[in-house]
Amino acid sequence: MEYLRVIIATGILGFFALSLVRAGPFTWLKRDKFDEIMDQIASVTAQNCRSKPQNELELPSESVAQVPQYNKLLSRILFANRSMLLNLHNMALNRAFYYSFIYQRMNLSDQDFPSQPGFEYLYMSAAADVTAFEGFINGSALLFDNNCSYPNWYTTVDFNKTLELFGPRAWRADDYNEPTNWLREPSNLTCEIQDYAAGRDTNYTAESFKYCPFTRYQFDPTDPSRQKPLFWWPDNNAYKDSLRKFMYSVGVKFSNQTGKFLKDEFDSITFFGPPQPGQDDKEFTLPVMMTKPYFDCGRSNRWIVSMTAPVVEFMPRYSNWTHLRRPRFVAISGMDAEFERIDINPCPTSDGNEEPNMFAGTARCKPTTLCEPLSGWGFRRGGYQCMCRPGYYYPWWHDGPFQGWEIEQATEEEYRTGFDCLATQDLRVIPNQNPAWVTRKKRSTELAPAKDRFIDLVSAELIQTPRKRWVAKRSANKNMIEKSVDISSTRKKRFVPNYHGETPKLRKKRDAFEEPAWSRMETILNRRLDVTRKTCKSKEANELYLPGDVSYGVNKQFEAQGRTALRMAHFLSNFLQNVDEYEQFGELKGDRRLNETHIFGEVLSMVMADFKVRSAGVFFDRYKFRMSPPVNSTDARYATGITREFFGPFAFRNETEGGGLDTFRAIDFAGFSTPYVDDPWFRQMKGRWVANFNGLRKYVDKFMLRSGPNITSLIRFEHYPITYRAPRYEDGEWSRPYFRCDDMGMDWVVTYYIPFFGMDSLKSNIEFKGVVTIDVSLKELDIIQCPAEFHVANAFKNTAKCDYKSQYCVPIPGKRFQRGGYKCECRQGYEYPLKDVTWFFDGQTMEEEYEKKRFGLDNKFDTLKCRIAGAASIIANWGLMSVALLLLFVWNT
Repeated sequence: MEYLRVIIATGILGFFALSLVRAGPFTWLKRDKFDEIMDQIASVTAQNCRSKPQNELELPSESVAQVPQYNKLLSRILFANRSMLLNLHNMALNRAFYYSFIYQRMNLSDQDFPSQPGFEYLYMSAAADVTAFEGFINGSALLFDNNCSYPNWYTTVDFNKTLELFGPRAWRADDYNEPTNWLREPSNLTCEIQDYAAGRDTNYTAESFKYCPFTRYQFDPTDPSRQKPLFWWPDNNAYKDSLRKFMYSVGVKFSNQTGKFLKDEFDSITFFGPPQPGQDDKEFTLPVMMTKPYFDCGRSNRWIVSMTAPVVEFMPRYSNWTHLRRPRFVAISGMDAEFERIDINPCPTSDGNEEPNMFAGTARCKPTTLCEPLSGWGFRRGGYQCMCRPGYYYPWWHDGPFQGWEIEQATEEEYRTGFDCLATQDLRVIPNQNPAWVTRKKRSTELAPAKDRFIDLVSAELIQTPRKRWVAKRSANKNMIEKSVDISSTRKKRFVPNYHGETPKLRKKRDAFEEPAWSRMETILNRRLDVTRKTCKSKEANELYLPGDVSYGVNKQFEAQGRTALRMAHFLSNFLQNVDEYEQFGELKGDRRLNETHIFGEVLSMVMADFKVRSAGVFFDRYKFRMSPPVNSTDARYATGITREFFGPFAFRNETEGGGLDTFRAIDFAGFSTPYVDDPWFRQMKGRWVANFNGLRKYVDKFMLRSGPNITSLIRFEHYPITYRAPRYEDGEWSRPYFRCDDMGMDWVVTYYIPFFGMDSLKSNIEFKGVVTIDVSLKELDIIQCPAEFHVANAFKNTAKCDYKSQYCVPIPGKRFQRGGYKCECRQGYEYPLKDVTWFFDGQTMEEEYEKKRFGLDNKFDTLKCRIAGAASIIANWGLMSVALLLLFVWNT
């Protein structure tokens, strides 16, 4: 009995103690999907990843949402929070196009085999993908299928023999602990490159391989016949070859001497490449597929996401039984990005945030607000902002949307009492007809209101009795005393900033909209529309150019395209500074020099993989392109190689009128009578870099090779590590917009120029070798019309039509090169007055109504303003009134 009493007493005391304990200030933050993924990420480390099962090394596919699809890129707008995934998509396709082209173009005979890309080419190409795309790409790979790699770098491997597996993969290494890194800070300048078919786990095609999901031989679980692969492999049978392989045709015009082409017409070259899906085709026929996030155990030791594309080649490659050959997926091109750098969308599911999205609905916006994701937050909480719903406005004490990171750090009391919008009363209905304005006559001075008469009476007294000032006494001007002064002109106006960051000390503007700037914008847009491919040849030279400030923002919006050219410059700089074809390390021999077909394939892949790219080129300086001598040649002139005076392969895209697939062409600029080295852009780049290399960065590559063709152990390369110097993205230059009227592109473009470097003939010093260019269509550029500082070189600034007393301007991405790419949101203390599904005035509407006003038509322009927000409605607090009445009663008694 005593034992029972003790238990009951203990329970009562425990319940009483728990009732006294208050909940913590952050207990309102409930556990959600974000916490589940964080727990799984934290449970896997570099030390325990080998002991983890496969399901713990992979995250759900729904953890990465809004994945770019090849057949939707032209019909959908991809915002900045998906720019990393889009760049992975394009670069994986870039490498797949190149290797498909090069392996089919250079395997026509055994004479081409020695000139195929060697191991140094493959390793350096993967390293360039990583070093050039800092912040975008963390790893690059080219993984071959079983017995599909024909090595030309082993002297002990006979012709037409294959390696069982071969897969060079590069990733950005953490070099904080390197002996030469004195600051002990990661520099992002070091790459590690290893053969995935060597080392601890070698068979990456095995179904039990845990660390690379896109290389495993796995079949779609929904296919009972086990013929449909989950990714690209196995491809041993002809399962839907007609849908998964596509034949491309490109035209190339060659030149083997200065100022002359081999033929006047283009040579047609066909090759099989990645699939080309239709608009409604599903994922199985897409040319690029994405993996689940997975842990790269034993290599980069990070959670990564891979975009993959297939490399196609005829197999078996060299066979007399040609009827047995078929295009086959012989390798996979993969581009990796860190999962923690990919933005998540925590907003509820809606248009633009479709399912599946694991993190949809994890934002903590209140019912009176709408959720909008933010770019650049990665895998972190708070990457969103809460804006007032239509019919609500921000409280007077809060300026702008409620930031997600503030909500995530708020206590329960702060969240309960804040982050809420106030209801707007007396909303107006949007009129169906434009108002017709009546001209008002000036009122007679005799009927002036009492306020104006009072100002007239007291004006003289204010002049005669000025405020005491601590300055030297001066005699008053008689004319000034007798003159009547309007007090409204002497009254100090309240400062209203026209844009974020403006202060009263800056240049004053009566209005942020400037009529001269708007007229200049109209002139620019009209010139762009006036010059077309049909009219450009009849225009003057100056009419084919636009002012340089038209391309404002191009360095950010087209950064991915510029880094594609930078990747080519990094690869060429690395190859030309480190490769020596006469080197041999036992049974391993060095690569031969670059071949013409290599560079043609590179520029073609740059254009074919990205819809925004119109053209691309690689232009060598005079007598800087030197090829290896022909195989088995006895001509003494070519004993040490072939040196070209000029070599400038240039690829461009031709849009097919009336729809259909674009056509691609490539031409050697050496065949033109006018040398490209005399063009201003080439002379400018050469003049800047021909004798000044101090601005170049030093990059480090760590090669790890297999010790033999039939051995799977990894050893260091003889030159370990190899270093080279190459430019940064900031070292390149964007041109002013111009119309390319040379039958090669025929469009308004902006061009990015970046130099590349190699060793001189004595291999003792670095020298300027040439320039890489890439042209991007101007119509893909978003123009920014919002106000900006006077020193900002933007031709379209201060042309937005917002009412800046009650509104502020916010750019809308994805509108491209047209007016109206902004929205006018209400300032603090103002509210949206219309009963509408939105909370701002759209820039397109503002532009259209302003045009009507200019031409004297009926318009609503002057009504598109925000109104002063009214005070909150009066609500009786009966509890407070009861207490007040009770106190009053007690006081009186």
